[in-house]
Amino acid sequence: MTIKRLVILASFMTFANVAKAQTFHVEPITSNTVSDVGIIEMPRSNTVTVLFDNRSIIFRPNFSDSSILDDAKHAALITVRGRTSTPIPSANDEQLALSRAVSARKYLVERGVSPLKIHVNYASGSDFIADNSTPEGKCQNQRVKIELVYVTPTSGYSSAPQ
Repeated sequence: MTIKRLVILASFMTFANVAKAQTFHVEPITSNTVSDVGIIEMPRSNTVTVLFDNRSIIFRPNFSDSSILDDAKHAALITVRGRTSTPIPSANDEQLALSRAVSARKYLVERGVSPLKIHVNYASGSDFIADNSTPEGKCQNQRVKIELVYVTPTSGYSSAPQ
């Protein structure tokens, strides 16, 4: 099995474990939904983007991002996306993107986040957020994006099927 297939399989297994650990019923809020199920809050999310030096895998969030990530243990699900600035995908750059995501995952786990909550995704040669033909743009594209999803069930909420 290739590394990419193993990561996809591990990610699926991680998501399945999170689903078993905490089940949340989320649907659009309507007048019937609120009265019948008692859902008042929808999931909320927060996103942190950490940039990397060229070819680096050292995860160094700035102070404000660190304070957001310190609260990550309270998230229901975390998605970590590793990216590179390489215009043409290669095995080495795929490994670099994966290593950046794994570095961020390690940072979160060391701070008390359950590894079962973390989904890792990576890609090279795609998903640019800035002009990749400039040094500034390349710097913006060498990143890990972390999405933290929080769900707050209300007191009248039941996860049992209706």
